[in-house]
Amino acid sequence: MSNKNLYKEIDEAVNAANDALYYLGNAEEILKSARNWGIADLLGGQMIISAIKNGKTHQAEIQMEEAAKALKKLNRELGDLGDFYQINGDFGTMLGTLDIFLDNPITDLMTQSRINQSLREVRQVIAQVEGVLDALDEIAAERG
Repeated sequence: MSNKNLYKEIDEAVNAANDALYYLGNAEEILKSARNWGIADLLGGQMIISAIKNGKTHQAEIQMEEAAKALKKLNRELGDLGDFYQINGDFGTMLGTLDIFLDNPITDLMTQSRINQSLREVRQVIAQVEGVLDALDEIAAERG
């Protein structure tokens, strides 16, 4: 691959990675807020707190869906560069609707656990994408 084509492919991959980081960062912030509302819910919150928490988890799911789309694009761009590992952007569901209709300590705990798991997954993917960006910088520097 010529240097011109290589830099074009690196630029496309960097743009896709930055798009993914944007949505992942949004999801992380919303999940932290949902986690805080979940703690309030576990401490005896009323249905309104469950509804707010559910709204936050729904917002986070939307951001994670957008991140998954951006990660698919990133994986395609990385494929154009050769032997890069693929980043998994398959996030689970939050159980939010169940928590609203069956508002009790068990569903609150289940939902809180899922929020915490999603937060860990998002943070792991953020670290992977940041690692890819570092690797792309190294490739560009080596060829520069």
